[in-house]
Amino acid sequence: MGHINQFNQLAAKYDTAKNKDMAKRSTDAIRSLLDKNHTKTAIDFGCGTGNVGLDLLEDFESMLFVDASPAMIEQVEKKLTDIDTKKASVLCLDIEKDGHLPYKADTIILSLVLHHISDSLKLLTKLYDAVNEDGQLLIIEMEKLEKTSSGHGHGIDRAVLIADLSEIGFQNIQSDIFYDAEKENDEQETSRFILSARKN
Repeated sequence: MGHINQFNQLAAKYDTAKNKDMAKRSTDAIRSLLDKNHTKTAIDFGCGTGNVGLDLLEDFESMLFVDASPAMIEQVEKKLTDIDTKKASVLCLDIEKDGHLPYKADTIILSLVLHHISDSLKLLTKLYDAVNEDGQLLIIEMEKLEKTSSGHGHGIDRAVLIADLSEIGFQNIQSDIFYDAEKENDEQETSRFILSARKN
């Protein structure tokens, strides 16, 4: 990931009240689509400081936190030490350089990762390989906006994402907006969606 140095610098200050609140909203959205029949193992891919995965820890038998930023992984390790859990482990991995995930899981969570990736189709193909049969990929992302005068143009086009996932082989794709920035009257934020895709 080209943003690794940036994230290394952000890591210690990342857990603002706003980021924590958005992580909680994200985990609520994930739980609404989570298949409870296939929740033995999970990977929180691009986990950042681990807020989303940690909140979902009770829903799985084990979870692997993966990030390309050593400083972000360090933050996750501190939190895991604080809660003294045997259910979680960490892996520092830049998948854009290092090939494939060395583990497979029933559920892979991808929260606010895709808009940082230069070749999202390539990443999603690698994640398809890492999902167990009958497993689930759960994606949290920002809705794609037209560029505004303030320069906001990041985010993911959901229609393109759904087409890419279908092309790779994912099925039963469903998505929904869980944070509507307009309704929340939040000009600083972008609307966010949850997407679920299955590997049948």
